[in-house]
Amino acid sequence: MNRTIVAATVVAAGAWARAASAQTTPEASEQRDAAPCARPADADAIVRCALAASPDLRIARAQADAAAGRRQTAGVMLPSNPNVVAVASNRRRPPPEEASVLNWSVALQQEFEIGGQRAARIDEADAAAAAQVRRAKVAEQEVAAAALAAYYEALAARESLRFATELAATAQALATYADARAKEALVAGIEADVARAEAARIGLARFEAERRATEARSALALLLDVDRERLVLPDRLPPATTPALPAGSLEDRALGLRGEIAAADMERQVLEHRLALVRRERVPNPTLSAFLERGEINDRIIGVGLSFPLPLPSPVGRSRAGEIAETLAQIRAAESSQDLVRRRVRMEVARALSAFDSRNAAATLFPRDLLGRAQADLAALREAIASRQLTLREGLQWQRSLIELLQADIDVRLGQALAWVELRRVVGLPLAGASGGKP
Repeated sequence: MNRTIVAATVVAAGAWARAASAQTTPEASEQRDAAPCARPADADAIVRCALAASPDLRIARAQADAAAGRRQTAGVMLPSNPNVVAVASNRRRPPPEEASVLNWSVALQQEFEIGGQRAARIDEADAAAAAQVRRAKVAEQEVAAAALAAYYEALAARESLRFATELAATAQALATYADARAKEALVAGIEADVARAEAARIGLARFEAERRATEARSALALLLDVDRERLVLPDRLPPATTPALPAGSLEDRALGLRGEIAAADMERQVLEHRLALVRRERVPNPTLSAFLERGEINDRIIGVGLSFPLPLPSPVGRSRAGEIAETLAQIRAAESSQDLVRRRVRMEVARALSAFDSRNAAATLFPRDLLGRAQADLAALREAIASRQLTLREGLQWQRSLIELLQADIDVRLGQALAWVELRRVVGLPLAGASGGKP
């Protein structure tokens, strides 16, 4: 009896464990899938996760699949399905030779295209599918650039917040120290007020840094489709470096690589193929028919037929003149749009290259040894003020200069990273796998 109860308990416990495992498996699997994106190792991981989570990219790829479906439709060989026509009638002959006979006829009709319409439809569908694929590539590049920009902004905001938090604690301690000295009449009251004002200014800067960090973290979490609270990022931006530019003219590379230019060119090709299709559709489609008929008393009739639609001039009939004129105008607009895209790409390359050179030049003003000494000098200033080796006024003035230097270094490194991302985007270089050459 006891062994039976124990066995039943073990079986029930095993069933409960399996049910609990089945219920928690999807959620645990989802957490495991989201874990790499919640703890991105580098910029390449950011790009991969952003591309996997982007609704814009999914829409573009779905539209490319739809274009492939239209290509399959365009490849159908017959313009319409065959028609079968069946007719039955009762033939009566009056006296004196009275008779009643059932007459019937069956006809099979099929329309054919003889003007090359199918080939023109296939060419148009191929061009439209290729254009949609290029638009998907453009969307992929834009999503990757936006994700990298959000990543670097989040890192810069996180580093600025950490720096501002440390400064706020130090400024508050100095203000408290100045108040105590003012009460002992060791410093003028105005110096204590200046210290308190400096502490308030740094406190406001900390609140602003906290706001920017929260916004940047939220924006990046949305792009990666992860929980903001679970997102784990590095504490600081990468050190400033000067990546090597690709060899040759960047403008020529951009004109050859940018997906927008290729998409605009393919849009023009789609319209050209559409024009060829409309012109070929003016050719009448013949209809071939074959029929079998029983007539009179017991006659058997077998025959074939051929029919053509009769073209009429516009505006009486459909001559496709209006559609041809419309497509020609669209082709001219597409050519102008293609030229406009080329001009915009040239302008973007010029601006991105100028910003890249400017940011790199600015980075040379912040050598690593100077920044290291600035951080050490901040700590030394606090000790000098506390030991009364410096007056409070001088110490606060020097502290502000060092704070501005260190904060400017964060801004310059952020600007350099964003400039490198923008330059790669406008030139058309891949953003995934570029972490080795980025700042």
